[in-house]
Amino acid sequence: MYCKYLKQKLNKKLYCNKLKKEINISNCTRCKYKEYSNKTNVTKLKKRTSKQTKLERNRFSILTNDLDHCIICGDKKDHLHEVLFGRNRLNSIKYGLVIPLCSAHHLEMHKNKEWQEYWHVRAQKRFMEFYHKSIDEFIEIFKINYL
Repeated sequence: MYCKYLKQKLNKKLYCNKLKKEINISNCTRCKYKEYSNKTNVTKLKKRTSKQTKLERNRFSILTNDLDHCIICGDKKDHLHEVLFGRNRLNSIKYGLVIPLCSAHHLEMHKNKEWQEYWHVRAQKRFMEFYHKSIDEFIEIFKINYL
C-alpha cells in the first residue's frame, strides 16, 4: 500500500501532493501526513526480462560488420540503434537490424524522418535477402511494410 499523496511523475521521480515537492521513498515512509489508500497510485516500473537482457547483450548486425564505429561518420560508437524501434525493438535486436551510431547521429536519427525511412527500407531489403524471406513474411514478423 502507498500513501495517497504519493505520485510518480513522467520523469519517474516521486512527488508528494501534500508537501508539494519531489521526495524520496524514505521521506514518504517517515512522513507525518501519510494516509494509505487501497489502490496503488505509483506505477510499477517495467522490468526487463532475462530474455530481453540476453538479446541486448548479444546484439549483432546484418547491416554492418563493424559495430564499434558510427555507421554514418566513422567515429567511435556511443549507441547501438535498433533500426525498427518501438514495438519492433526486440525483433530488430533478434534479427540483427541494429546499427552503431555516435551520440550526435543517434539523436539526429530519432529526429530525422528521412533518415529513418532510408534505414527502414534498407533494413527490410537486407532482412529479406539475409533470411531468404518474402515481403509477406516480413510483414508477419514486423507488422509493417516499408517497401
